[in-house]
Amino acid sequence: MAIGIEGAFLVFGGIIIIGYIGELFSKKFSIPSTIMLLLIGYLLKVSGYVDVADLTGLQSLFGTLALIILLFDGGLTLNILDVLFKSGRIFLMSILITVASMFAAGFLMQGFGFDFLIGAIVGAIAGGIGSTTTISILKGLELPKDVGRFLTLESSITDIFSIILTIVLTQNLLSGFIDVQMIGQGILSTFSVGTLVGIVGGILFISIFSRIEKGYSYMVMLGVILILYALSEFFGGSGAIGVLIFSIMLGNENLVRKIIRIEEASERIFIREFHTEISFIIRTFFFVFLGIIVNFSNINNFIIALGLVISFLLIRYLITKFVTRSSELSPYSNIITVISPRGLATAVLATYPLTTVQSYLQKAQVTNGQDLISKLTNLPEIAFNIIILTIILTSILVPFVYKKQESKSEVKKQNKKK
Repeated sequence: MAIGIEGAFLVFGGIIIIGYIGELFSKKFSIPSTIMLLLIGYLLKVSGYVDVADLTGLQSLFGTLALIILLFDGGLTLNILDVLFKSGRIFLMSILITVASMFAAGFLMQGFGFDFLIGAIVGAIAGGIGSTTTISILKGLELPKDVGRFLTLESSITDIFSIILTIVLTQNLLSGFIDVQMIGQGILSTFSVGTLVGIVGGILFISIFSRIEKGYSYMVMLGVILILYALSEFFGGSGAIGVLIFSIMLGNENLVRKIIRIEEASERIFIREFHTEISFIIRTFFFVFLGIIVNFSNINNFIIALGLVISFLLIRYLITKFVTRSSELSPYSNIITVISPRGLATAVLATYPLTTVQSYLQKAQVTNGQDLISKLTNLPEIAFNIIILTIILTSILVPFVYKKQESKSEVKKQNKKK
């Protein structure tokens, strides 16, 4: 059924308002609004109000835009000095969880007829916790600052790891087999070109940052981000890495200015506030978009997602215990374990392998890749199920574990008084 202009405005406006109400709801009850947005998208499809065929051409464009916003958001909030010198445990945990999730997903999905590499890609996509959903849960809990900082930084780092590994492994998928040398070359290639473009763009932008007319700074910066992405891809690198490096430089502007000996800006232009609103709109619409395009056509996809969620939780429990042992975080290892929702990164990356492979096969005029395409078509549905299952599981486990945590803390306080 075709949508009229007034109908389209009604849907778009309604989604934004519902997204906002969902954000308020999530802050009050510590339950992410993701499920509500996914459900809205799915209901729009099954009601026949939105035709999936009308959105097919937008999948790649919208997914890439969401990926760019996600990367910029992650890089902008990442303090590079904290990551390098104050976050050894967090960095170690992020690496171990992502790598272990890749292997676990690879072996599990092999049992369901998928290639190991496709499973590893799913592990990279969904191995780390979602930054937005994690932060919304933390707002409703009274935890020590170190615990909140640990989870917030972990979610940001795993988001970035997930994006980088998904990009590299998807490139490797086109070769048809796991090639360690190709993975290494792929990482170096995507990093070198993307990093160079990001650094040059970051230095140039920071140099003229304070000269941009007030009120236009964010729009100009958004234009620069899109250009950097396109340039990185044009020169054979990764646009995602270019945007990530650029955003990290912008988020660490003071440090960059000291390194390249550029004087401090006389008037600092704040962009985070406006970016938060743009990020909210993209995030809201993408979850609805995922709910529209996903198909519940295979019970195996739900079973796979359930198996992955259980595996990821077990991996997270073991690695959290290992990483936090003999530290001030050790008493909070259980609460750190159960705060493990997946969010925007998982949703965005779930469509990336399919759109990338489809684009490559069309350009190369390859006609025998339908089996690979059919397998990758399952990834958005698997991701959809993983997001819902992890949020439900987190919503059930967090209050239970948090209550036990508070009881232990109360007992310790009473013992100290005695």
